[in-house]
Amino acid sequence: MTQYHAVMLDETGGEFGHTFEANSRTEAWDYVQEQFPESRCVQLEDPRERAERENALYRRMAREFDGSDDYWEED
Repeated sequence: MTQYHAVMLDETGGEFGHTFEANSRTEAWDYVQEQFPESRCVQLEDPRERAERENALYRRMAREFDGSDDYWEED
């Protein structure tokens, strides 16, 4: 099983997170739809995807902090 983290928006527009385990991304999507039918899932990540997103963010922040002219460009 893989741990997933879902960022959800409830019916009032409030944001909340939920961490759970599922066997696949499809199973994870099904789970959040079944458990939170009144909410909308706006982000679903497994640990690898979260690490990639965080690393990209840290690289952009470091380039901006260092004064690089191209800090807004994607890797």
